[in-house]
Amino acid sequence: MEYFETILNNAIKRCENIKVYDEAYSRGFSSLYPFSTENISGYIDNFNLEEKSLLTVGSSADQALNAILKNCKDITVLDINPYAKYYYYLKASGIIELSKEEFLRFFRYEDYLNTFKKNKEVFNKETYNKLKETLRRLDYESYLFWDELLSTYKGEYIRNKLFSLDEEKTHILENINPYLEDENYKELKSKIKKVNPEFIIGNIFKTDIDKTFDNIWLSNIGAYISRHYLKIMTDKTSNLLNEDGILLISYLYETVKDSKYQEDWNLIYDLEKTLSILKEYHPEFISFIGVKGLKFNDENVKDSVLVYKNRIRRTKTR
Repeated sequence: MEYFETILNNAIKRCENIKVYDEAYSRGFSSLYPFSTENISGYIDNFNLEEKSLLTVGSSADQALNAILKNCKDITVLDINPYAKYYYYLKASGIIELSKEEFLRFFRYEDYLNTFKKNKEVFNKETYNKLKETLRRLDYESYLFWDELLSTYKGEYIRNKLFSLDEEKTHILENINPYLEDENYKELKSKIKKVNPEFIIGNIFKTDIDKTFDNIWLSNIGAYISRHYLKIMTDKTSNLLNEDGILLISYLYETVKDSKYQEDWNLIYDLEKTLSILKEYHPEFISFIGVKGLKFNDENVKDSVLVYKNRIRRTKTR
C-alpha cells in the first residue's frame, strides 16, 4: 500500500504541475498513451494467441485488450509507466459497463468529432459513476487511484497532465484496434471478465522475469534505444520464448524492407545495420497498411513489424 500511495501522490503532483523525477520521467515515458498508435489489426493475426501466453508492453492497454479478444488467457504487461495497470482496469470497466459510443465519448479527447476540437466529456464524472463499482470489483487499487483523481480534478485536466496528446481520430482507432469493431466490442464485454493480466512496473532491461511466453510484443521500444541495447533486449526477450514462440522485436512506422534510411530517422530504421546486428535471429518483415496509410487512404504507405520465430526446443529441468 505504501508503494501505491507513492504512485498516487506522484499523479497528484503531476496534476498540480509539480515535476516528478521517477524512472518513467527520466526515460520519457511518464505519460500514458490514451490509445495505441500502432496498427495492431495489421499484425495481430500473425500471432497464435488462442489459449496462449503473452508478454507485452503498452501503457494504452490496447495490446492487452486486443489479445483478450483473440482468446489469449495468460497476459503479462511490463511497462515503465506506473499508471499502466490503473488505466487498463479503467478501460476494462468501461468496456463492461458502457456502450461503444459511451466508451469513446469517455476516453477520446483529441480531434473528437470535429478536427481541432477537444472532447469536454472526457473522463466525465457522470459516466465514471456508471463504471466505478465494476472498477472497484475488478481492482481495488485502480478504483482508489481514479476515484481520488476524478473527485479532485476535472477529467479534461487529468487527460492533459497524465496522458500523451498523441491520439488518432475515431475511425482510425476503430481500424487499428480489432476490439473497437462493433461486434468485437460486444464480444469483449464477457471475455474481459475471465482474464486477469499480471502487471509489472519496470524497465525491461532491469526487470527479471521468471516465466516464459508463447508471444512477446515489444512495441517500438527499439526506436528509442541504441543498436547495442536493441541487441541486448532481443537477446533477453528471445530467451523468454517457448518453443515456436514469436517475438515482435519492433514496430516500424512507414517502413518496408527496402526503405531507404534518412539521417534524421531513429537508428533502428537503418535496416541494413539493424538486420546485421540481429542476423542470428533471421528476423522476418511483416508489412501491412500503416496508420498514416489509413489516415490518408493510401495502401502504399506501409508499417511493418520485425519478428523472430523461435524454433529451439527447450529442455525442462527438474
